[in-house]
Amino acid sequence: MKNLHVPRVSVCRYTLCLALASTGAGCLAGDDPVTGDEPFISSDITLVAGASYTLRGVQSNKCVGIVGVSTAAGAQLDIETCTGTANQRFRPESQGGGFFRLRNELSGLCIDVSGALTTDGAAVIQFNCGAQTNQQWSITDIADGSERITARHSGKVLDVTGQATADGTVLEQFTSNNGGNQHFVMTQGLGAITRPPSFR
Repeated sequence: MKNLHVPRVSVCRYTLCLALASTGAGCLAGDDPVTGDEPFISSDITLVAGASYTLRGVQSNKCVGIVGVSTAAGAQLDIETCTGTANQRFRPESQGGGFFRLRNELSGLCIDVSGALTTDGAAVIQFNCGAQTNQQWSITDIADGSERITARHSGKVLDVTGQATADGTVLEQFTSNNGGNQHFVMTQGLGAITRPPSFR
């Protein structure tokens, strides 16, 4: 099984280490896309390749999902009471250089900044997965066990609109301001339950 070890870093730089269970780790490092400052590594999180994760907002204590449990391209992301269902689960897929696509388990579509806009307030949607940088995200530690999720193309972060906490509040990209509505806890979802074969 391959694990993606994502070192927790300061807001100034990211580093990605890929490790195989039976081999040593190799690291790919790069400057933070916004500041380019030097690294400061504090501890690690581990993303398991092929596993799905919930993204729980620190301010709202609610999970990122898709509005109306939609499977359509273009549907917006929102926050919802956490249920652990596939609508609220995302699979990180490494794109190299410390960036990931985040694929929704229910729809198979990826988290995307609509129209590849770089402005504050641009809608965050799900869309057909591709190699475009508006679907590539870095994951940066906030030192309290939560993460900042930053769009590669804009340097702006995943943000709960208006710091609201109500179910159905949509997500946008916004300039990082260290708000709790921009911090998310990533938790690995439980695997699917497989029924044992019946015996006669």
